[in-house]
Amino acid sequence: MATHPQGNPPEGYFDRLEACGFSPGWAKREPQMWGEPRRRFVPTVWRYQEALDALTQATEFVSTEFAERRNLILVNPIEDNIYPTCRHLVAAYQLVLPGETARSHRHSPNALRLVLDATEGVYTLVDGLRVDMAPGDVVLTPQWHWHGHANYSDTPAFWIDFLDVPLVQNLENMFFEHHPDTLEAVIGNTPDSELRFRSGLLKDRAVQEGDHRFGQAHMPTIALHALSLGQGQKQDHGARIDNSIFAVTAGEATIDVETLGSVSMTRGDVLVIPSWYAYSLQGGSGGCMMLRVTDTPIFEKLGFRDVRA
Repeated sequence: MATHPQGNPPEGYFDRLEACGFSPGWAKREPQMWGEPRRRFVPTVWRYQEALDALTQATEFVSTEFAERRNLILVNPIEDNIYPTCRHLVAAYQLVLPGETARSHRHSPNALRLVLDATEGVYTLVDGLRVDMAPGDVVLTPQWHWHGHANYSDTPAFWIDFLDVPLVQNLENMFFEHHPDTLEAVIGNTPDSELRFRSGLLKDRAVQEGDHRFGQAHMPTIALHALSLGQGQKQDHGARIDNSIFAVTAGEATIDVETLGSVSMTRGDVLVIPSWYAYSLQGGSGGCMMLRVTDTPIFEKLGFRDVRA
């Protein structure tokens, strides 16, 4: 058998490996493990006023009959990305005009919405049950539950959707189905639905606890936190392995994020802090309330953690 000096394979060796679907573990083109998490997604802020203006303009040429949802997806501005807000989550601003409905469907991703502006007559249907929506409310639509929306008020309704679609895409477990009746029939009203977390209750709990987690019984892959910060109150957070999306529900906040810098936010503004960026939160004039949406449960359930913590 011919021998070759260490590191010098015979001519054509690697080409033959590739033709067989092999890759030599001793000569990887790129490392497949590294000393700490690599950052791909970047911290980014989106402004509610800009979304409101754009969606309002879209009503002139996009109806809910034409589009599954009239929404604006918060796409992380990294190369070749067309959808996720961060690794496992996506967020979007949505508008439903007075008299409009958004057809019912169901899907394997979990979803929820934070209501920004709505008056009496705006609701989500979940498996035929009416769940009313008011500003500051968080309404859940867990995986594979029929859900649609209706606005029978006299004002436009705006909210922010959050879903774990990117996670489900990566798991290759996507299922989606339209309801046969377009908007499912209302079979009952549930003013105290366990899928609706009212603004007042969330505020009270957040003020008492500072950080109130809720919705665990229905969101297996997403953790929800209602946060309260008094004027000038500050929280410092080191780099984390999970991903977080913050939305201001009341007041003003200043968030300082590694590489992004200091960002001032008001009601309806959204900021994503992907994995492995340090940040700090501070309440602005009069303090603030925020919703934090994070994929922490994924890491908890799988047993992953920052091994150096």
